[in-house]
Amino acid sequence: MNRLLVLTGLLALTAAPTPALAQEVVGRHDATFTISEVVSRGGWVRIASFNGPIDIAPTRGDRVEIRATKTMRRGSVEDIGFVVRREDGGVTVCAVYDDADECDRDGHYRGHRDRGNRAPQGRVEFVVRVPDGVRIRAASGNGDLRIGGTSQEVEASTGNGRIDISGSTGEVTASTGNGRLTIADAHGQVEASSGSGDVRVVTSDGPVSAHTGNGDIEVSMARLDGSPDMQFTTGNGRVTLELPEGYSADLDATTGNGDVTSDFAIRTRGRLEHSRLRGTIGNGGGRLSISSGNGDVEIRRRP
Repeated sequence: MNRLLVLTGLLALTAAPTPALAQEVVGRHDATFTISEVVSRGGWVRIASFNGPIDIAPTRGDRVEIRATKTMRRGSVEDIGFVVRREDGGVTVCAVYDDADECDRDGHYRGHRDRGNRAPQGRVEFVVRVPDGVRIRAASGNGDLRIGGTSQEVEASTGNGRIDISGSTGEVTASTGNGRLTIADAHGQVEASSGSGDVRVVTSDGPVSAHTGNGDIEVSMARLDGSPDMQFTTGNGRVTLELPEGYSADLDATTGNGDVTSDFAIRTRGRLEHSRLRGTIGNGGGRLSISSGNGDVEIRRRP
């Protein structure tokens, strides 16, 4: 199963059965809820919210510091609480409305009530400071995500909002239903997806795959081991790839309205067309698939 599809299940605000695991809801009377937990290198920090931004940055030591600030549009601060799970060398925190709202050990959140027009409405702003080398999973139904530092692995998802991730040392999987997505200074495999918004990835080590329904894709890789399969698609926008010297792949690049150009020598297959380029780069190998419904496709050699 595509990992991006799995990630979108991090936050589902739909009706669900009664949760199988008993849970305690805390922090209802606190306008600002804080916790401090020891999480060792390689452990998980999981944050989920129905509405609001999540800001994650590095700190020294071995403690995770979490501050969650409530802002109410309708209702009172007591309408929002938190489920905290401590297990498997990590910590999970979910913002919830009802005590029956589900927050499982992986940080998957599900609401249990049709809230209606008169139900309480609020947002929670998470500010999280994490030690070096932890793994991060963050999800918001509506809010920007900013994740910086030297986390080993990052999974990030928002229904609506920008995502900015920097300084990861491991695999990155990120998706937004609507918003710009930027991943910088990455040192591992990247999968990035936006329903509508530009996607920009700068990484030292690939592979990378990126998709957007509407927006430009810009990807730059300084190094790529072997010739893995990579895919880049946009419904409307440019696709610009910078690939390392010596790169090899089997190329299939198309655009509905635009030109396909390449700095790399390509042994072409089939009829030459300005809007489609099929052939072999270098020694061939993995499949490099690039598609734009409306926009130029440009393959550059990274300087």
